[in-house]
Amino acid sequence: MATTALAGIGSQYFGSSTTSSSTNSTNTLNQSDFLTLFTAQLQNQDPTNPMQSYELASQLAQFTTVEQLTQVSSQLNNVDQYTGGINNGSITSLVGKSISASDSTVNVSSGAVANTLNYTLSTPSTVTYKIADSSGSTIYSGTVGAQSSGSYSLPWTGTDSSGNKVSNGSYTCTVTATPTDGSTGAAAVQTTINGQIASCNLSANPPTYTLSGTNGAGGITIPVSSVSGVSSN
Repeated sequence: MATTALAGIGSQYFGSSTTSSSTNSTNTLNQSDFLTLFTAQLQNQDPTNPMQSYELASQLAQFTTVEQLTQVSSQLNNVDQYTGGINNGSITSLVGKSISASDSTVNVSSGAVANTLNYTLSTPSTVTYKIADSSGSTIYSGTVGAQSSGSYSLPWTGTDSSGNKVSNGSYTCTVTATPTDGSTGAAAVQTTINGQIASCNLSANPPTYTLSGTNGAGGITIPVSSVSGVSSN
């Protein structure tokens, strides 16, 4: 009795867009599916033109390769979960610690600036700064004047350009420095805040810290990657 050989099992294993059998609800073959079809292929091959040994070896090699890759994928997933646990442990270990972080947020509470924003000059410069509200609109522009290299605190007192107290909330500061020797043009300066970590949010992407009110930085949320220094209390 002549029958049609089931060819190309290996190629079907690598992502067929249709199901291989009525009992298989997925678009790929698992180990049991492959062995079932492979056995059927051997049993129903044309006796006058049997499958060559190299063809058998090729299909078995494809099956073995994919099986090994599946095992590697599973092992990598386990490693990823393990390293994720270690990373989360490192993040939570900083809760309660005092840190410095790259940030440009200034909080205003009860009509007063609630946290200190710091900046560092690498060369003597003339310093200016702008304060923007949550919509990005500039509400205040200030000039500090010439300062030598070193670290300083932002002198903003929580008023707008007309001298009125601003509403409570978070504001963003941009500090610009122009070297007094005229060697380069104006450049934005990295700003930092200091505070004690009150809590962390591991479900955020990326994870974040919320600072407590130890030094007036309460309520500010920062990405964990912005932390540049840690100290014990």
